[in-house]
Amino acid sequence: MNRVGVILARFQPIHNGHLELIRKAVKENDKVLIFIGSVDKMNERNPIPWKIRHRLVIEAIGQNIPEASTTIPIKVVPLKDLTDEKDNSHDWGFYLFANMVKESPDSTYTMYYSDGYEIITSWFPGFILYDHINLSLLARGACEQGVSATMVRQAILNNSVDLFGMVPENVYKQADTIKSYLEVFQK
Repeated sequence: MNRVGVILARFQPIHNGHLELIRKAVKENDKVLIFIGSVDKMNERNPIPWKIRHRLVIEAIGQNIPEASTTIPIKVVPLKDLTDEKDNSHDWGFYLFANMVKESPDSTYTMYYSDGYEIITSWFPGFILYDHINLSLLARGACEQGVSATMVRQAILNNSVDLFGMVPENVYKQADTIKSYLEVFQK
């Protein structure tokens, strides 16, 4: 049975906190699934198109986690919202779990996350959570100075010098492109 690390994030855009989750998952598993969430949304909270997010994630992993290309398979998968981003129901949990199984059947799964424990546990009915999914919290405040995608988007909009310390180099180099998408939803 494969040990599969699972990361679900919107990557609006990928930042150093995401990379820490991915590094941890790569070290502890035989395979890693990265779900890019909200691929069907374009709004103020989701301003960067999913294909750009996908490319930035792939590039960031390739440039920052060398063992990902040589020893641990990583699959980056688009994931539409079931309803809306605030849906923390068991329906959402079944939907996410079905996608995990579709991508890697016959596995044990560990979900890596930096949000509150209560959010993740509310997604899954007990029999799925306790029988099939382990949880691994990497507290946001303890990792990468608590960086969040909201902070990164604000730094991009403000042309902040702090951006370089928050994101991988490929995102930093694409800041002007990302900013153009952010500005569309600022009006």
